[in-house]
Amino acid sequence: MRFRLLGPLEAISADKPVPLGGTKQRATLGYLLLNANRVVATSELVEALWESEDVPATARKILHNAIWGLRTILAENVGPGSAELVTKVPGYMVRVDPGDVDLLVFRRWVAAGRAELAAGAPEEASRLLRKGLDLWAGPLLGDLAESGIAWPELDAARRDRLDVLEDLFEVELECGRHHAILGELTMMAEAEPWRERACGQLMLALYRCGRQADALNVYERVRSSLVENLGLEPGRGLRTLQHAILTHDPVLTARAAAPAGASVSPVLDQRGPVEQPAGAPLVVPRQGGAAVTGRIPVSALIVGLRLGSLDEVSPGEIDMALHTVEDVIARFGGTVVAALGSLTLALFGVDGPGDDDPERAVRAALALRERFSVDMQTALRSAVTTGRALVRLSPAAEAGRTSAVGTLLDDGRAMVGRVPDGEVWMSGAARLATTASVAAKSADDSSDAWQVLGLLGDEAGFRTDREHELGVLNGLLDWARHSSVPHLVTVLGAPGVGKSHLLAEFERSIAVQSPAPVRVLTARATGGGDPLSVAGVILSRYCGVLAEDAAEVSGAKLAAALRRLPMDESCRALLYRRLLPLLSSGGSSVGPADRGEVMGVWAELLTAAAALEPVVVVVDDAHEAADVVLDRLESLSDGAGTAPLLTVTAARPELLERRPGWGGGKRRASALTLLPPQTDRPAPAAPSQARPRVRRIAV
Repeated sequence: MRFRLLGPLEAISADKPVPLGGTKQRATLGYLLLNANRVVATSELVEALWESEDVPATARKILHNAIWGLRTILAENVGPGSAELVTKVPGYMVRVDPGDVDLLVFRRWVAAGRAELAAGAPEEASRLLRKGLDLWAGPLLGDLAESGIAWPELDAARRDRLDVLEDLFEVELECGRHHAILGELTMMAEAEPWRERACGQLMLALYRCGRQADALNVYERVRSSLVENLGLEPGRGLRTLQHAILTHDPVLTARAAAPAGASVSPVLDQRGPVEQPAGAPLVVPRQGGAAVTGRIPVSALIVGLRLGSLDEVSPGEIDMALHTVEDVIARFGGTVVAALGSLTLALFGVDGPGDDDPERAVRAALALRERFSVDMQTALRSAVTTGRALVRLSPAAEAGRTSAVGTLLDDGRAMVGRVPDGEVWMSGAARLATTASVAAKSADDSSDAWQVLGLLGDEAGFRTDREHELGVLNGLLDWARHSSVPHLVTVLGAPGVGKSHLLAEFERSIAVQSPAPVRVLTARATGGGDPLSVAGVILSRYCGVLAEDAAEVSGAKLAAALRRLPMDESCRALLYRRLLPLLSSGGSSVGPADRGEVMGVWAELLTAAAALEPVVVVVDDAHEAADVVLDRLESLSDGAGTAPLLTVTAARPELLERRPGWGGGKRRASALTLLPPQTDRPAPAAPSQARPRVRRIAV
């Protein structure tokens, strides 16, 4: 019998798959095979099959039944050299030929391949490494991992496979086959952006394929990801490789053969880092002194302009609109570097970086929106990103424009494609740089994008026909904050009456007017799908988790957020275990029986957070939320003690049809009903028929 672990767990006998039973029985076999020919203690098996707080009283009996079932399966498929499941103090062991377990075969081929590489035989090393990697049919024990099992051995095996892939790429580059591996390298670098070795190999492969700009773009993308997510700069080897590419170092050219044990990228190992003045951007002269290229901090503004139907717009009108865009950008100190179709790309900071570059880019975007807002046939959208870009600076004698490449430009072009007409968005880095001058709110639930609401200070202004309702919300926030009490307010109204707009204005008013920091956590219920998605989004907002964050990064951010809260270590550990699934899977891995407990822990975190600073939880379209989420939102005002926690839900009247008693009878609950704007309402009744109308707000 042969066993396959590199993918879904399978047992093959006489070239046919063997049924292995239920999840616990399969998990037992999988764990024993991961430790093949080694005794695994019964207590270790129990810990592997159940989380410590979920171990049932009958755990050992269930395990013994699984062992009995596996022995029956093995006995029915006995043959020469067949696997045996034996009892040995203090547990069990699967005795099996290493050649019958694909994981062990993989390790054997890898060891042989690495030995050939060390002996200076790259072609044979490539063949052996490929042979080992071809055994993989998916993640290790992928079916068990999907069921919620997260053994450390699974992640270790994933990292081992990535290490072997990098060894293979090293060998292929050494053999001069950079074209052949470019696709695989690109996919790996995109999937694992923090593996600097693979990213360096991709840079080298791109350079040898004649794609220098793309190679430098990879470096900028890696660096931005490291800086923005971990606060780290790339390692010495990657920085040195980037400089070698910029200077066309001959050491990067492909070689026909290499000494035994030599690295394919000697620049990463043998050359020291190029010394640069502290804080100065890297500037490399181009041949002939025609231009200089440097990696400098800039802010990018990408403007998308649509002038009605192209069939009805004259070329003169298009030129005039584009000239207007360039003039406004220039007025705020920006430099237009490209204009393609409806998109215009401008950089701020080309002539020398300044602290106000991101703010000037946002101001230019707002000025453009104001300029084109009078024309109903024109639609304008903008995106602002901040970071470092590789900029080619043309001397005054040249007529050509400045050009630039970099991750922030790619991110900006991708972002502007998602921006609705009439809005200005900015990246997380731009948001951090403009916190003191620009009011913004989270633009969506799937990325680190922020919608610009306006300017702070003297130039800030509100445009809303809901001044009274906005005043009520702000008054409830002030009362909750100064009285240190929680409160629930529900904004009810028909579709299109302006509930979402009121919530946006409320969030903006907090950013502009609040005398002290207030934590605003927003989410929108979408109905269907994962019932805990709203809780997952709010938790992600609080911890600063991004959609693209790897699982280990999300876990680290959750742990850091919990360390700031006033609670003991045992409580932190419980919250971490219960809340982590909300970040890693959006809550989809939480079973129905556990959802209530997870939501209770979620509420406990919000209460603890409100003890440090006022917290406002905003849930739009609450009528679409699952009952388990509504239960917890409704009870936040009762269970938060003396914490200043304001919960604001906006919903259609269907919410009261689903839950007629929503908020009813609670001392700390209010309901605010939005009527259509005055101009949309029916004409008032004649004086003799008119009735006084009273709006009641319970506080």
